[in-house]
Parts: sequence; C-alpha cells; structure tokens
Amino acid sequence: MERRLAAILAADVVGYSKLMAEEEAGTLAALKAHRADIFDPLVAKHKGRIVKLMGDGVLVEFASVVNAVQCGIAIQQELSEIDSLIKLRIGINLGDIIVEGDDIYGDGVNVAARLEGLADTGGVCVSRDVVNQVRSKVDARFEDLGSKEVKNIPEPVQVFRVLLEKINSSDRVASANKASRPVSFWVAGGATVGLVLTAAVVLWERPWQLRVEPAVETNMDHTQSKKPSIAVLPFNNMSNDESQEYFSDGMSEDLITDLSKISGLFVIARNSSFSYKGKHVKVRQIAKELGVRYVLEGSVRRVGDQVRINAQLIDATTGGHLWAERYDGSLADVFSVQDDVTGRIIEALKLQLTPSESRAVDARGTNDSAAYDEFLRGLELLSSRRAFEPSANRSAKAAFDKAIQIDPEYAMGYAGLAWANWLQYSTINYYEDEPRRRAFKLAEKSLSLENNALAYRTLAKKHFTLDSNIETGKRPDLALSQLEAAAKLEPNNSDVLADIAEVLPFVGRPREALEKIEQAIKLNPKHPEWYLRPYSIALLFAGKYEKSARNFETWLASSRTSKEYYTWLAAAWSLAGKPDRARQILDEQKIVGSSTFVHTISAIVRKWPLATDEREILVRGLRLAGLPD
Repeated sequence: MERRLAAILAADVVGYSKLMAEEEAGTLAALKAHRADIFDPLVAKHKGRIVKLMGDGVLVEFASVVNAVQCGIAIQQELSEIDSLIKLRIGINLGDIIVEGDDIYGDGVNVAARLEGLADTGGVCVSRDVVNQVRSKVDARFEDLGSKEVKNIPEPVQVFRVLLEKINSSDRVASANKASRPVSFWVAGGATVGLVLTAAVVLWERPWQLRVEPAVETNMDHTQSKKPSIAVLPFNNMSNDESQEYFSDGMSEDLITDLSKISGLFVIARNSSFSYKGKHVKVRQIAKELGVRYVLEGSVRRVGDQVRINAQLIDATTGGHLWAERYDGSLADVFSVQDDVTGRIIEALKLQLTPSESRAVDARGTNDSAAYDEFLRGLELLSSRRAFEPSANRSAKAAFDKAIQIDPEYAMGYAGLAWANWLQYSTINYYEDEPRRRAFKLAEKSLSLENNALAYRTLAKKHFTLDSNIETGKRPDLALSQLEAAAKLEPNNSDVLADIAEVLPFVGRPREALEKIEQAIKLNPKHPEWYLRPYSIALLFAGKYEKSARNFETWLASSRTSKEYYTWLAAAWSLAGKPDRARQILDEQKIVGSSTFVHTISAIVRKWPLATDEREILVRGLRLAGLPD
C-alpha cells in the first residue's frame, strides 16, 4: 500500500435522469461531444489522470493543485458557453490518498466527492487546503461557505465556492434540493453503454504508472556530466495485447536513440532505463539510481493502425511536469509524434543542436510505417534477454528482412539484420564464419544508404574481435576509426563507448580506455555484464591490478567465453601480488600442466596485438602466473 499527497477532482452531471427521460438520443450525443471536445482535452492539457469512471461520476488525479483548479474552472466555463442544459458539479480537494494499483482511496478522495455534492450547478467547490495553495496562483476568487458536516468524514470541512464570473447565477440550485445522484454522462444507459464505456476505457486506462515525488537533488549525480541528464523509461503498453509490447518498447528505444545523437545531453542507456519496466517505482528513486534530473515516461495504445501515445517530461528535483501531451492518429503518424516529443525535450531543456545533430535527429531512414513496424519487432527481440536464443535471433532476422522487402532503401533494416547475424556468429553458432561474413556485407550495404552507429559498430568487429579464433587481419586502428564514427553520430551510446574502451589499449591509449568505460557505465549504470571485460582490461593497464582481477572474476562467473580470459585474470592477480591465487585459477581451468600451444605467452601475445607498453605488462603478469613462454 502506498500513500501520497494529491489533488483530486470529482465531477458529475446534474439531473441526468431527467435529461435522458426528456431526450435520450440528443442527450447522449451532446454528452459524448462534450467528453471529446471539452472534458478530455482540458484534463490532458492540465496534466490530469482520470483514475476511474464510476456509476455517478469521475475521479481525476492531479500532481498539482493549481492545475486541478484551473482545469475545473476551464471545464465549467467552456461548458456554460456552449450548452444551457447540461451542467456539471465539481469538487476539488488536496489531501492524503491511498494508492492500490491504479485506484485511489482515502479521506482525500472522499472529501472531494462531498465537495462535489455541495457545489452549485455549473460550479466548483474546494477545500481550505486547496484555497491556501492556489489563492495567489489562479485567476479566481473564493467565497467562504463555512464549515460543513459531511457524510463519513469525522471532522467538519471548510468549504469554499469558486466564484466563476461567467456562470449565470440563475443556474445555481441549492444543494439541499439536489435530486438523487444521477448515473452521470461518463457511462450512459441502453445500447450506448458499451460505446461510451469502451471509449472511456480506451482513452483513460492508467496512462501513467509512476509515482512522482520530488527528488533530493543532493543525492543525485546528474551534475557529473555538467549537461542536462535524462532517462527515457519504457512506455507502458496499454493495448491489452502482449504481442504489441514490441511497439511500445521500440518507441521508447527509438526516442533514446534520437536523444543519444545530441552531444549536449546526457542520456541513460536502454539497458538501465528498461530495468524499471513493469515496476511501480517513484521518479525520485529512478532519478537517484540513474543519476539524472529529467525523466520521460508515457504510454502507447495501439488498435490495428490506430495509435494513442501519451508522454510527459518530469523534472525529478521538483516532481513537476515540464510538459505533457497526448497524440492520436494512425501508425503513419508515429514519425511526426517522435519528432514532436524529441523537439519538445530539446526546447524544454534549452539545448542547442549543431546542424549535423539536427539532421541526424530528423532522419528516420524510411517513410514507410509498415517497414518501421517490422524494424521495431526485430529491435525488441535483439534488445531483450532473449537476444542470444536461436529462435529469437531467427525471428529478429525475419522481421528485419521483411522491413527491407517493404523498403529496399531502409538503412536501419540492413543494420539490424547485420547485427543479428553478428550475434548469431559470436554467441549462438559459436564462430561459424558464414554469419560473420553476412554481417559485414549487410553493414556495408546499410552505410551505403545512410550513416548509422549500429552498422559502424558491426564493421568494427571485422577488424577487432578479442575472443575470435581468427588470428589474421586484426587492425585495432581501423576498428577504432569505425567506432569513433559511430560515437560521433551517437555520443551517448554507451555500448559504442564500451567498445571503444576495449580497443584503445591495443593502440597504446589505455588511460583513455578507462575514461571511456567509466563514461559508458555512467550512461548505463545497470549495464550488461560484458562491460566488465573492457573495464577489467583498462584497469589492468592503468595499474589497478586487484580491481581488474575482481572485475574479471565477476564477468567470467556469468560469461560464456574461452578459457584464454582466465590467463588475463591470472596475470592481473599475479601483478596484484597474489601469484598463488593466479596459479590456482590456471590449475582449476586446466591451463597449466596440460596447456596447449594456445595457452603459451607467445600465442597469447600474437592473438592480442597490444601496443608495446601494454604487451610488456601482460607478459610480465603471465610469467609471474607461471605460463610458459
């Protein structure tokens, strides 16, 4: 059970039963129009969340009491201008609520409902706590109606009427004469019940799941980068169809990729932000754990080719929303939605983009939404925990292949297919050469169509694969040039930075390697285990031998890799002054005593073409560990 402070707006329709009896069809048509044209847009504009539709009303939750009051006033004023028959009563309270799943309970909710019952027709009543918070912040006056005893609330409630200048006083009806509670226009009767209720559920089923509380800025690490820092959380799939999960995840990942192209922004990597998927976690906690100031969250509902996307940007230091928006349209509109969301973030954070960054952010690679949809299917499979499963790899390749068939000029389709083949080569069909050759050919095709980081990263593997059985043709300098091209396109891509860190010791730049991998880990604090490999190597050549050894051990405990890395581990322990530990490891792995040529110092040095100084460090460690020359 969770508690939090919130502003609650309760509303219902006055005299619904009488209106329905007099003109059922016309009333239902008017109510649906008012929902679509007034109530829903105003709630969205003021960053509200409709919690539930009840038999006689609706509850809306706001993080800001100012937004709640402004929304209530706007609804009543706009409705009064276009309809003289249909009127609402609205009550607003600021109080403690109990949160269970997507529902809310407690006195904070109950008081809002009682205030609604005390409101005039077409009016708004609020509690003293609301008035105290908004008196100087909204363009409205408040009339004190005194303390009122209300049902099921132990203490009297101080009630205030919001004086709405545009509401005709003749429309007011004394609350004492109020008829029995109407059914409310949120759920209508007869044959229309299904239509209206379905529309309500489709529009408003829990668009936001995270609980916003101000973060303690001193506990956050976003100052480490001296740049605006942001985490894009996985958008919630609201489609009631698990098969659409790839689409909501892909939208989120694409936004991360777009933002990663901006050098003036610090963007948390997918692996870390997606660790919160499906969890109810406070924004404050996320900001603290990831070391960011801003959090983007949202939801996606897709029915066929129709898509509804909600997005909001939160400043975690205050808990406030910098903006929130809802987008409705077809699948073909997804590109413009992504462009708008990215543009709103750039505007809100006052970022200055270089011309090349602007072009990169605007580039979509395809104008065909069907090709993009297939690309998202493949991307989700390669980004998930199933990435190393043969069946997932086959499905991903099929999706990328279909994207290319739909749009033969889609560079990212070729890049995705190239990376899938590389994963097949390096983790599934362990070092069968045909997938490797396909990967490089497809990456080259992708780059012939459009520069992109994924294709450059794939081609870097052509020149540098540490645990490859291919001993010829290693060119770490060429690999570095490919990776630097990728980093220029996506300076916040933590995987690219980790790859660069792995290559740098082999071109004589080990201290830069340590800087790069530490930068990658800051961008991806919940990074995959393989980051520990370049981290361990960089630490080894930076002279931090014991830390290198411990990181090697952590990585090797969870890694499927060749025994040769245990020789690096043994070298690290030996250089740390623990040769007995090094020899124990080599004995356990049956590397010493029955070693083959591949586990001699000369073979290891040939396979890993280190720069001179780094080679000498490794050789010294291997000799101390007892490996034969």
